[in-house]
Amino acid sequence: MNNRLVTFGYGVRQCLGQALARVELRVPRDVVNPERIDMFHLDHLCLGVRELGDGVRRVHEETGLAHYDGGVIADAIANTIFPLGEDAYLEVEAVTAPAAVRDAGAAWFDRAVADGDRWMFWSLRADTLEELAAVAQRLGGEVARLPGRVQPDGTQRIITTAPGPGRALDTCWRRGLPNWFYREDPATNPDRGEVGRGERGTAVTRLEIGADAGELREHIGAETFGRLPLVVVPGRPGVRAVTVRTASGREVTLRRDPADL
Repeated sequence: MNNRLVTFGYGVRQCLGQALARVELRVPRDVVNPERIDMFHLDHLCLGVRELGDGVRRVHEETGLAHYDGGVIADAIANTIFPLGEDAYLEVEAVTAPAAVRDAGAAWFDRAVADGDRWMFWSLRADTLEELAAVAQRLGGEVARLPGRVQPDGTQRIITTAPGPGRALDTCWRRGLPNWFYREDPATNPDRGEVGRGERGTAVTRLEIGADAGELREHIGAETFGRLPLVVVPGRPGVRAVTVRTASGREVTLRRDPADL
């Protein structure tokens, strides 16, 4: 698979959205402080499913978590948001484009979830554009602004991300490592959206990741590695499970296999 066919969620904004213009966001090198120790936050996790309605129902029945319609990406991927608390969220996504118009990226996504729900990737969030630029520079990528999902009300969201197009798959996700986002206006964080029935998540209390612990620590920094509720396990790279505390104080766990990226 070539770099254009990176995974969905963040990835489909690159591979399925060929017609969507990418605007590279240049940050002068002299604003990047290589000696700065940055602390990053969990931003979101992405779960791929074969059929969105069924996938969302399974997650809701297993966890009781509330959710809302997140909209569509590039007229091809439908998205549902489960707020997890503390500005972190779960997005459940599925290809919805008609079979006759699905391109290679959509076909690849379908293969990734052919055997059921699969964790696709996880992402961190930087507090500042300077922090994001430092990540991009360290990973040999770039900071990029890309069209994201179109909300049900027609609002086109724009994402700011690193290490940029064509690098997240090999540099991050295939190794069980996260990529990064920056949100200029925290008020628009998807975790803060209005939900329907169910309990709202208030905090992620455990995040089980398949990865090399040393590589993950180096990738995200010792400070972030120590602060996030990470449990690193052997085996296939990727997310394995997330445990969330709800508004009532319950703790619920969603466990799936990671996709073979």
